[in-house]
Amino acid sequence: KKYKEFHGGLTFTAYERIGVRVPVLRALAKEIIKSGEWEEFLSVRPILFYEQAMLCGIISASVKEPYGDKIKRLKEFSGLIDDWAVCDVTCSGLKCKDDRLFSDACAFAASSDMWLARMGLVIILGNFADREHLCGIREAINSVRAKGYYIDMAVGWLICTLESHDRGAGIELMLTTNVSQTVRKIAAGKMRDSYRVSDESKKKAKEIANG
Repeated sequence: KKYKEFHGGLTFTAYERIGVRVPVLRALAKEIIKSGEWEEFLSVRPILFYEQAMLCGIISASVKEPYGDKIKRLKEFSGLIDDWAVCDVTCSGLKCKDDRLFSDACAFAASSDMWLARMGLVIILGNFADREHLCGIREAINSVRAKGYYIDMAVGWLICTLESHDRGAGIELMLTTNVSQTVRKIAAGKMRDSYRVSDESKKKAKEIANG
């Protein structure tokens, strides 16, 4: 109950909450996958509980299946998302360096659907935030159509993550993409709070944000 109340102040969802922590849900997802009945679990409707939606996301991201089935499943799952945490916990379980995923994540990021677009951006920052993909990330950011706080936060987070992985790359994106000043301020704020971003980069990001 205490965790339910605490988490309720961080996330906003129409699903009913039970109050189960993410590590417990991850462990349960592993049990469901191991049972071999994960497809049956994912087919259950309606989705009534927040934790049920979270389990569906964790399973969809982590179960081993052909790539085409995986990407289709994730796209379908995005329709169940109504909260940033469900999106981000799902994406954090997807560890893949396949450039097909980068291409599909960029396509997701260009969607007008807010949660599918955020899913694409978070997949990119979790798997492809490096200079090798810099040009593609720039194109992905410039192709973002969805609007709102959760999109701006995801773009700012992506820029900061890139800077933390490759000094100068995130700063370059702040200068060469069509992001709003709001997004630049978000990116600068995240860099300021990061131990992985150099003081020089933090100073430069602040100057750009206050431009």
